[in-house]
Amino acid sequence: MNKIQDIFNKLKEKWNNLSVNKKILITITAFGIIFSLILLFTYFNRVTYSTLFTDVDAQDASKIIEKLKSDKISYKVEGNTILVPKDKVDELRISVLSDGYLPSNGKGWALFDESKFGVTDTEAKVMYQRALQDELAKTIMSFDEVEKARVMLVLPDDTVFARESENARASVALKLKGTSTLSQAQVKAIIALVSGSVKNLPKENVEVIDSNMNLLSENIFDDVNSGTVSAFKQRDIEKQFESSLQNDLKKILGDVFGYDKVSVKVNADLDFDSKQVTTIKYDKDSIIRSQSKIKETSNDSTGNNSGTSPIDNFMTNTTNSTTNQSSSTNREEETTNYEIGQTEEKTIKAPGEVRRMTVSVLIDGNINNTERNQIKNIVAAATGYDEKRGDQISIEAMPFNNDLKEKQEEQLKLMQEQEAREKKIKLYTTIGMASGAGILLIALIIFITRKLKKSKKDEDLQPKPIIDVVVGDDVIKKQPPIYEPVLEEEEDRMDIEKEIKQYASKKPDQVVEVIKTWLSEDER
Repeated sequence: MNKIQDIFNKLKEKWNNLSVNKKILITITAFGIIFSLILLFTYFNRVTYSTLFTDVDAQDASKIIEKLKSDKISYKVEGNTILVPKDKVDELRISVLSDGYLPSNGKGWALFDESKFGVTDTEAKVMYQRALQDELAKTIMSFDEVEKARVMLVLPDDTVFARESENARASVALKLKGTSTLSQAQVKAIIALVSGSVKNLPKENVEVIDSNMNLLSENIFDDVNSGTVSAFKQRDIEKQFESSLQNDLKKILGDVFGYDKVSVKVNADLDFDSKQVTTIKYDKDSIIRSQSKIKETSNDSTGNNSGTSPIDNFMTNTTNSTTNQSSSTNREEETTNYEIGQTEEKTIKAPGEVRRMTVSVLIDGNINNTERNQIKNIVAAATGYDEKRGDQISIEAMPFNNDLKEKQEEQLKLMQEQEAREKKIKLYTTIGMASGAGILLIALIIFITRKLKKSKKDEDLQPKPIIDVVVGDDVIKKQPPIYEPVLEEEEDRMDIEKEIKQYASKKPDQVVEVIKTWLSEDER
């Protein structure tokens, strides 16, 4: 303790020997270091919150908050989002889910993990339906575009008669994230998922709606069965086709004339009828299909023939004639069957073929005929121009009306100037606040400095014990005068003893009063 006391005394002595400016500088530096350490300690030991659950129902949120309070976990609630310390998110999430604090999300097949005795067939069927609904909802919610999903199933009763069996039905309600939308292919994928997971559930019996009450599954399979495209989709496809050609043409011509100097409009008439075309082609060379040859030879001979009377065969009068005659016949027959070759082709044309197209190009300024022809050739090559279809290309040049553009540019300029002014005001405000803080700090330093100087000056101006100096002339060495000498002859500095004597001789009353004051203070 003595060493510590000695160190403290030495530091105190050094501090007392420092000048006022050094004391002020050391004080300000110490306060700055302490303030910086406090900020660093606060920054590194602050609690960083992260999302535990978001979009939680009020009932579920209250149960989760009760769980956090019981576990003495700090939390924050922002809207329907619960925040907890970042380093405890995973642990708390597992704890909350394992304890069943989110019944709204469904337990799925975990329902069957709860052992129950005496479960009836009806209860088992209901449990199976609930578990299947929850599992399908969890699977659908795993998609990036889907925030929440709910699946409702209508399962028919089992029957032993095949003719009386009914198909199941399902409805899917979706809440999408932000401005996300589902394409037709994605809706079909969800329908296929539900249909494939439920027994006797055809795709046509699955309905999908979103949180905006839009029926996403409406007529989604009609196009496949009929081979046609609905009128709304036809217009969408035409717009996409026209927009694609317009962008391509504007890019090509904009590189030459400037993007603000070209305006392009494309109108396309697409054929969405599904057609089947059968083409039969005949070969010019005939093909021998079959060939056959027939050869016949016959011999005829006649002799010793007896004749009969044509009048009466019962008469005995007969006439005998003998004739020797023979003949031979040869016949050869050749048959060749020819067939004309043919090729039959069946072509099914998909909907969306271009029936007719018109392109209008407007150029700002004037162009000559050569440039007009060049632009027409570029447009024809870029759009697949076909004169036989009746396609048309119109190219005109005229000055553009830039009043609206100039007004927009002026408004944009005003907005930019306003933003620049706000930034300047903010900058000047910051500079003013910083300057004010600096001025206050400087004023504080000056005030403290003057205060310290004044206190030191007051200490220096306090009168010294003159009597002690007078007694014993040889004890105290010569010291510089504390105040200005009052004597007239001041060529050199006088000794303090002579000065006091002369002062006492000049003003004895004052010296007497000072001595009385000292004596009275000593008596106290």
